[in-house]
Amino acid sequence: MRPNPHRGRVYRRCACRGADGKQLGARCPKLTNARHGTWTYAVDLRTLDRRKTMRRGGFATKTEASAALTNVLQCERAGVSIDDTETVADYLQRWFEAKAPTRKPNTVNRYRAYLDNDLIPAFGAIRLENLNHQHVAQFIRRELDAGRGLVTLRRCITTLSTALNDARRAHRLEHNAARYAQIPRRPRKDLTCWSTAEASAFLRHCHTPSRGASLASTRLPSRKPSNSSM
Repeated sequence: MRPNPHRGRVYRRCACRGADGKQLGARCPKLTNARHGTWTYAVDLRTLDRRKTMRRGGFATKTEASAALTNVLQCERAGVSIDDTETVADYLQRWFEAKAPTRKPNTVNRYRAYLDNDLIPAFGAIRLENLNHQHVAQFIRRELDAGRGLVTLRRCITTLSTALNDARRAHRLEHNAARYAQIPRRPRKDLTCWSTAEASAFLRHCHTPSRGASLASTRLPSRKPSNSSM
């Protein structure tokens, strides 16, 4: 059976409560006013043991809620594990704890420093699925403007890219937001070629043995007297 791309529902609800103290949700009579309440989506996700319903609300318009629902269904069809409550900070911490026992101490220390000092402060509050290339590009521009070293910055972004690649392999993400990050390289110094005279002088210098080497080459090794001469 082909999956139904139109699964789920979008509706408006509010936080008003009835006489019993329970929320009225979508049953509130005030929802006849278009300005009352917010939009919510709900969709049943496939699991092995039981049905799991994902509900997310607080959308200002029906269009926003429908777009969020569509993204959930697209992730499901792509085989991506959906957990829109996990932030980048949550994932990076979980990733680090899994990687640390299999890495060398220097690598572990470098990962820990980049996570604590750069990646989690910059991206930690973002939902993992919402991290995109623009977030990474903005971070790179900010660090370059602050005078961050290119080598250090490249290693920091490489750490993020490694973590996101692991998320892709685990079917946690569809794409790696740091994969195509553009970090400029240090300009290469222009090399000045030697003139013929300079090259000849260098070769003559290398060919001429030093005074110490000349003396050492003419010095004969000492011989110990043999027993036969005694």
